[in-house]
Amino acid sequence: MILLFGGTTEGRQAARILDIIGQNYYYSTKAETSQKVRGRLIVGAMDADAMAKFCNANGIRLIIDAAHPFAVDLHHNIKNAAIRCNITTLRFERPVPDFLNNNYVRFFDDFVSLEEALLNSDFENILALTGVQTIPKLRAVWQKRQCYFRILDTRLSRHKANKYGIPQYLVIPMAPDEDVDSLVALAKKTGVRVLLSKESGASGFIQSKIEAAALLKVPLWMVRRPSLPDFSYKVFSPKSFLQRFYHLRRELMQDKSPLRKGYTTGTCLTAAAKACFLGLMTGVFPDEVSVMLPDGSEAVFPVFPGSISDVKASCVVIKDAGDDADVIHGHEIGCELKICPGSGMKFLQGKGVGKVTLPGLQVPVGQPAINPVPRQMVTNLLEHLAEDYGLEMGFEVRAFVPEGEKLAAKTFNPRVGVVGGISIIGTSGRVIPFSSEAFLASIRPQLSVAMKTGCREVVLTSGKRSENLIRSDFSHLPDTAFVHFGNLIGNTIKMAVEEGAEKITLALMFAKSTKLAAGNLNTHSKNCRFNPVFVADIARDCGLAPDVIGEIESLKMANAVLDIIPPEISTQFYQIIATTCFEVCKPLIPENIVFKFVMLIGKESKIKIEYRSGSDHKLCHGQG
Repeated sequence: MILLFGGTTEGRQAARILDIIGQNYYYSTKAETSQKVRGRLIVGAMDADAMAKFCNANGIRLIIDAAHPFAVDLHHNIKNAAIRCNITTLRFERPVPDFLNNNYVRFFDDFVSLEEALLNSDFENILALTGVQTIPKLRAVWQKRQCYFRILDTRLSRHKANKYGIPQYLVIPMAPDEDVDSLVALAKKTGVRVLLSKESGASGFIQSKIEAAALLKVPLWMVRRPSLPDFSYKVFSPKSFLQRFYHLRRELMQDKSPLRKGYTTGTCLTAAAKACFLGLMTGVFPDEVSVMLPDGSEAVFPVFPGSISDVKASCVVIKDAGDDADVIHGHEIGCELKICPGSGMKFLQGKGVGKVTLPGLQVPVGQPAINPVPRQMVTNLLEHLAEDYGLEMGFEVRAFVPEGEKLAAKTFNPRVGVVGGISIIGTSGRVIPFSSEAFLASIRPQLSVAMKTGCREVVLTSGKRSENLIRSDFSHLPDTAFVHFGNLIGNTIKMAVEEGAEKITLALMFAKSTKLAAGNLNTHSKNCRFNPVFVADIARDCGLAPDVIGEIESLKMANAVLDIIPPEISTQFYQIIATTCFEVCKPLIPENIVFKFVMLIGKESKIKIEYRSGSDHKLCHGQG
């Protein structure tokens, strides 16, 4: 569960984002608030003890501090409670504006020094834009000078001002905004000679105050923002808040079942395209958009605007992959949509989206790597929207992913000839966490590209480590010939056969080999575990000592066998495991295909078994 401290612009922004993505949370404010949130509202101040008690009682995993930067006691209480309960903290902070070379701004470390300077000055008319809470802090000033206080036009603020005993003619209830002209008019009406403010950041309209001071040619005296405790993470915008939150949610709350599903890059592009269309039609981007998925369900995304003109708009959404280990999770997926004369849809390559350079994929060579289903989703959506608005027009859809080129290095794209960025993919619109189907869908294009580029020999390994151990044996093969199957041995062999491979080498580390030898063509830990009894039986068949067999039977991890039975002590033991692996895979291999199995032991030792049509297999054990 999540505890959000708000009551500020940042608090409202954070709550709004959590509401859009359907996240449950508690929303804590010191005083009653008119803000409507879907989270459970908690009103009243809490010290560190009360916070810790609340967090323990309600299973809080993350505290979001979006409170006012001058709420010093609250920030320290949050930090102390988080330390006691071992809870991660996320600070949603206001950006600090650049005050360099501003002749009108003078800083003070606190209200005490500001009050002292005012009393020692010649200023008689003063306008404090510091809020109702600072009235008692500057009591000595308004008791001796004409010091006006602009406060929020709310019942609570007016009540507080009255309670502090300040003359009512010095209190100006009005809603603060970024309109410089209204602030200048207020200053002229009251005849003030100095403006007071807190270093409140953009959401406190500090830039408007600076501009007003320059127009009035009066000084702006400002109390510096107090230093805050060290939080686990700090963000400065709604977009960075959502990005960080997605990562924290996956990290802190992944022990729940079932695992959360996410959305594909294709769904994200569709959402961004819809937001751009609505922005072009209305002149303003929506705060959120919903899109229909191929299965008829709905996905909702917060929208982060970019630019907009009469015929072109761009924006981004943030990819939520749920609990899946997706490298694009938490990153921006964007669309630039341009209205064109005529009709039809054209997809263009934007920054961070790859281009197809090799045959064998679902997209022709030279095209941006946007797969058919996402193209169809975007096309259907824009055609329906244009029809709803009674428009006849064409569109240029330029997908972009700002960090796509860097992220692509962590995907299979370089292996399949997609250069310059990631692919926009997806078939169902959803990301299923740790889905075998999704992983298999990424393997087939690799095999297809290898075949279409004339490579009829492939080397199947579980990952990069096993590939590196065997790579020197296949220096004649291009990168496209090396395919990672993770744990899906049987399915990958079947696909290699279906795609037309004539030579298949399967290379496996020892631990996975023990699972395969036991008959498991899917070696994922959810499907099977290391079977020490099975391995001990092989050791028994090799005539190894009873104490060795007993030691193996008590093992939890397969790799511990290597210390008990070094390869140089019993070659036969490892040969039997390798031969058994080969026999498990053999039924999947047609007569006309050359199949090799290689078991990798340590960094150099390999046991190789080869099968050719119409002949028995042969085995060799060697170094390197």
